[in-house]
Amino acid sequence: MWGLEVKRYLKQRKKPDVIYCAVPSLTGPNFAAKYCANNDVKFIIDVQDLWPEAFELVFNVPVVSTIAFLPFRLLANGIYKRADDIVAVSKTYSDRALKNNTKCKKTISVFLGTDLSNFDIYSDKDALIEKNISEVWIGYCGTLGSSYDLSNAIKAVAMTKRSDIRLIIMGDGPLMEKFESDAEREGIKATFTGRLSYDKMVALLCKCDIAINPIMHGAAQSIINKHADYVASGLPIISTQESSEFRNLVDTYQMGVNCSNDSVMEISEAIIKFADNPELRRVFGNNARRCAEEKFDRKTAYTSIIDIIQGE
Repeated sequence: MWGLEVKRYLKQRKKPDVIYCAVPSLTGPNFAAKYCANNDVKFIIDVQDLWPEAFELVFNVPVVSTIAFLPFRLLANGIYKRADDIVAVSKTYSDRALKNNTKCKKTISVFLGTDLSNFDIYSDKDALIEKNISEVWIGYCGTLGSSYDLSNAIKAVAMTKRSDIRLIIMGDGPLMEKFESDAEREGIKATFTGRLSYDKMVALLCKCDIAINPIMHGAAQSIINKHADYVASGLPIISTQESSEFRNLVDTYQMGVNCSNDSVMEISEAIIKFADNPELRRVFGNNARRCAEEKFDRKTAYTSIIDIIQGE
C-alpha cells in the first residue's frame, strides 16, 4: 500500500531533478525507479539493507525459499539496475547492487554513522545502572532477534567461570525471553534493560568495559548501526561477524578480536583476555575511537552523499 501511495504521489507532483531513494523497502523504490527511467530523472539509491537476503537466515528452506523470495529478488534487481548512482552503507552492499547495474556512474560506501558531538554529550550522563567497580561489564545494544547469537555470548561468559563479569544487554526483541532464560540457566550475571532511548543507551554503553558483536552464521549484515556506537564508545570489540568488511576494520584498527561465531571457547578466551588486561582494553578502545572519528562521524562521512547528489 505504501508503494502504491509513492506511485500516486510521483504522478501528481512536479518533476524533480533528482530522486534519492532508500532501499529497502522495495515496492516504493521500484515505482520510483520506473518513474525516473520514464521521465529522465536522476535516480540515486541508498542501499541500507539487503532484501531478500536478510530474510533468508530466518526462513531458509531449500527450493521453497528460492521460490518464495523470487518476487523480492526481481524487485531488488530491477531497482539496482535502474540506478544512476549508488550509495550504500558498506562496500558489500554496493557490490551487490552493482551486480545488476551496467550504467552506474558512481558508487560510494558511507557507513551508518553517528553524530560524535552528540554522542559525547550523552556519554557523560549518569548511567541507568550504577556500576560495581569490581565488575567487568560486557555491553550489547540492539535487537534481540534471530540475527544475533546472544545465546553463545551467554555461554561464553558462563565458561569463564568468573563472578566479576556481567553482561549488559540493551534492547528488546522477539527472543528477549529466550535470552533471559539462557542467562538464568547458565547462572551468569546479566542485566536486561529492555528498550532504551538513545541517550540512555549511550550513557550505559560507555560505562561498559568491552562491547560484543555476536552475529549469527550466514547473516547478511555488513556495517550496521551498533558498529558506530561501539567504536564511538571507545570500547574493545569482541566480534563473531562473518562479514569480511567489518572483520577487516577490526584487524586494521586493532580495535578488538574476531572470533568464529560457532566457537564459545574463542569468545570466552577473548573475554578473559580483555577482562584481565585493563591496559589492553585502553589501547584497543582508543583505536576503536580513532576508527569512529575517521569512518563513522556523520559530520564528515556524510558530505560525500551531498557531493554525489550534486553530481560532483
